[in-house]
Amino acid sequence: MTLVELAVALALLGVLALGLSLLLGQMARGSQEAQEEAQLEADLQEVRARLTEDALRSTAFTCTGAQATLTLPSGTVTYEVSGGRVLRQGQPLTELSGYGGSFSCSGPTLTLTLSRGSAALPPIRATRRVGLSVTSGSGLSQDQVPYQENSGDLKGKNVHDLTWRNESGQTLWLKGVRVIPPEGNEVKKIKFQGLNGNCQSSSDPPGSFICAFEPWEWRNNAEFSLDKIQFKGDVEGNPFTVQLEVCLDSACNQSQTLSYTFVCDKNGCTLQ
Repeated sequence: MTLVELAVALALLGVLALGLSLLLGQMARGSQEAQEEAQLEADLQEVRARLTEDALRSTAFTCTGAQATLTLPSGTVTYEVSGGRVLRQGQPLTELSGYGGSFSCSGPTLTLTLSRGSAALPPIRATRRVGLSVTSGSGLSQDQVPYQENSGDLKGKNVHDLTWRNESGQTLWLKGVRVIPPEGNEVKKIKFQGLNGNCQSSSDPPGSFICAFEPWEWRNNAEFSLDKIQFKGDVEGNPFTVQLEVCLDSACNQSQTLSYTFVCDKNGCTLQ
């Protein structure tokens, strides 16, 4: 091999090495970006779950810039965006850093507006229960939002098609559902028909499952169904409770919790 040929070969090897180095660098950056994106989603889910559960149990909250204070039956809980992280009671809920944001309160709704770097993130909204402020005796009853007898169906560890009808004579707004399992059991999942909610397990009481969503317009004589309640253990013959959080106006200034206890067997589900 002549010196010229050797020089050309070395030059080609240099180009190939540079190309390989660039390719490996791009692959490493792509992998790192994917991991960071996955962690970002996990961070937002954790913040959303904790804030939703605390807001549902709260009786009041206040917002001051990057801090929100919620009043719960057990005491106060403080959230803040500080040091690039979202904190609950001073403990970080996020693994990543670099977050900025602020809280705002409007009626029963608390909103956390977050950003990371120059990117705005989807706002996180949580709604608290609002006690009825109507005249005594004028609140809703089970008779006005009755369970449709024999609509439920037990299949293994799952209950399907529990259905209620709005017979109140007015439009209502459904904003939350809580399922409380039999003692020692656990609710794993709730599925709705044509309705998306922010759902997660809850420790109040243990094993329960809650879903909160933007108030859903429930017109008079219309039905609402729980497509599926998935339990961890066998539920046949053991009572469980479904609570519907219903608003009397679209802004949810007036709301009420309606509680229904069921026992299901191979013949269907009966209201107790």
